Order: sequence, then structure tokens, then C-alpha cells
Amino acid sequence: MTDSDAVNILMVDDEPANLLALEAVLGPLGQRLVQAQSGHEALRRVLEDDFAVILLDVRMPDMSGIETASLIRSRRRSQTTPIIFLTGLEKSPEMVFEGYSAGAVDYLTKPVVPAILRAKVEVFIELEQARASLKREIRERERAAAELEALNLLLEARNGELAAANAELDAFCAAVSHDLRTPLTHVEGFVELLQASAADKLQANEQQYLLTIRDSTLRMRALIGEFLRFARLGASELKTAPVDMDALVQDCRDQLQPEVLGRNIEWQVQQPLPPAEGDEQLLRQVWMNLLSNALKYSRTRDPACISITGEGRDGESIYHVRDNGVGFDSSAAERLFSAFFRMHSASTFEGVGVGLASVKRILQRHGGRVWAESRPDQGACFSFALPQVMPPPAGGR
Repeated sequence: MTDSDAVNILMVDDEPANLLALEAVLGPLGQRLVQAQSGHEALRRVLEDDFAVILLDVRMPDMSGIETASLIRSRRRSQTTPIIFLTGLEKSPEMVFEGYSAGAVDYLTKPVVPAILRAKVEVFIELEQARASLKREIRERERAAAELEALNLLLEARNGELAAANAELDAFCAAVSHDLRTPLTHVEGFVELLQASAADKLQANEQQYLLTIRDSTLRMRALIGEFLRFARLGASELKTAPVDMDALVQDCRDQLQPEVLGRNIEWQVQQPLPPAEGDEQLLRQVWMNLLSNALKYSRTRDPACISITGEGRDGESIYHVRDNGVGFDSSAAERLFSAFFRMHSASTFEGVGVGLASVKRILQRHGGRVWAESRPDQGACFSFALPQVMPPPAGGR
């Protein structure tokens, strides 16, 4: 037991020899023993400290033990402190009744039996230590609760700041994308005018320059369009409803039909897929991006094999899109979902690098997640999960 676990025991007797005897009996318990030689001194000690138990002599000059006990009990802080009366007189029913009325919990006759006194005092020591431990635990929990509340307030403030910053960034991206289109339109217009008015005056390499400029402006326009669509993902309000994923996947496959003309594609689609809840138009973008990627990166395969499966697990609906395409190094899997990151060069596989970032952003707004697994030249598997019960929307973000 450490010093911090020790409790106070007050021994009150007008005879020093009796106090020494009590100290000899209780010393082995390892507690803090406090002496008082009168009722007045006992009251002063009680004002200064809390005690696990008070051993109080019944007969003392000036103020008896009964009077002292009554005054101790009248003080709110000490009104529940247990008091054991010690008496050298034969206990009469009247004395016992008077003692218990004054707040005694026990009566012992002098000379006390050491083992009995220690056993009775130990009970109150354990009770006080348990009470002190409970108080410490309550204080610790109150402190932890206060810290948690402060952290929650800080997190709420940071979330508000982040939401405001994201809103400003989205507005900025949209404005930039919109404003870039005007000069781009001018460039396209003047290239067309130059081709119409001076095409027969230009040499072959000069005409090729104009074609390169025109192709570059078309790519720039596509980039701006993707950039603008990505920025708008955070601004649109979610319109959640039950979504038939089987019908949605089939619809996306129909829309992608022009991309598979002349190719040997083996589709393996699980039926039925787990149902979902969310914004159907945004989830359509998820499927379109993932299926389009699977078709794009399996272009070198004959046949190209694409499988679509799903499962319900741990409160989520999980979907997988696998292909047998060129794959990628799994160490870069997380970076795949960053805006404008490209795993392969644009000359090999077209695209602007925001499709998977859009997928991640849409799923995060739905309370879901997305991840990918792959090895180079061994295909890829893109998976995403949606909660089977949508969380309440946090505004428009």
C-alpha cells in the first residue's frame, strides 16, 4: 500500500497511556494515526481532516464522548464518519442507546481485544479506501469527459473550417474552369479562321501545327470539363433513395456499348447484386468510371474479362469490379484516388485523371469507401462499400 492509499484514523482519549495502547494495536495496519486528548481537540482535528473512523472514549473531562460525537455528527462533512465508542464502564442499555443516538456504530469495552479492534477498524479502512478510489475514478471520468467535450468542440470547429475551405475551393475551381473556357474559345475560333482563310497558303508542316493547336484545345476543353464536374461534386445536394444496382449496372453497360464495338468482351455479372441506398445519379458516375476503367485497361486483352460481384457484410453492401487488364503496382493504390494522378501515360491510355478521385469523393459523401488491389500485368480489382443504412446528410457537403 502506498502513502496515498493510507487513511486517517482519529483516536480520542484523555489518558496518554490509552492512546499509546491504541497506537500499538493499530500501528500494524499502516494507516495515519491521529491523536486527540480532549473533545475540543477532537473537534479541531475533524475540522482539519477527514477520517475513516474515530475511536472515541466515552468518559472525558470538560466534554464527554457522547457530546463530542453529537457535535461531530452536526457538521455536514463529518456526519457520516463512523464512530466507535470505547468505555471502561460496564455498558448499560441506557448508555448504549445514548451512544447510538449520538451516532456511534459500535461499542467496545476497555481493555479492548487487539484482534477484535483491528478487525473492526479494518472494515472502515477498506470502506474509506473504496470511497476514495471511487471519488478518484469519478474525478478522472469528469476530467476525461471535459477533455472529450473540448476535443469535440475543437473538432466541430475544425470541421466547420474545413467545410468552409472546401466550399471556397469548389467555388474557386468552378470559377477558374468557367473563366478558362473564354480564352480557350477564342483560340479555337482563331484557329478555325486561320484554317479557313490561309490553309492553301500554309506549308504541310504549318498545317500540322494548326492541327496540333486544335487537338490541344480540344484536350484542354475536356480537362476543364472534368475539372468543373469534379468541383461540383461537393456542392450538389444528395438525393437519397433505394437504388436497384442490377438495373443501374445494366444501364451503364448499355451506355458503354460504343466502347466495346469490335472487341471480345466476356462479362460475368452476379445476379442479384446487393441493393443500395443513395443518390442514383452519383452512384451511376461511380459505376461508369469503374466499368469504363476496366474496359480501358483491358483493351490489350483478347478476350477481356470483366466480372461484377457484390456481397453484404458487417452492415455494408460491397461491390467488386475485376478485370484481366494491365494492372498496376499495389504500392501506388492509394494515390490512384488522388485528383489528376495518372498511373499510365496519356499516350498509352487516354484520360485526365479525375475519374477515380470523383469515385472516392462520391462514396465519402455517402459514408462509404473505395479501395483497389492489383499486380502489374495481372489485372485489377476495384471495390467499394456503401452503408446499408445511409447516415444522415451533413448539409450539402
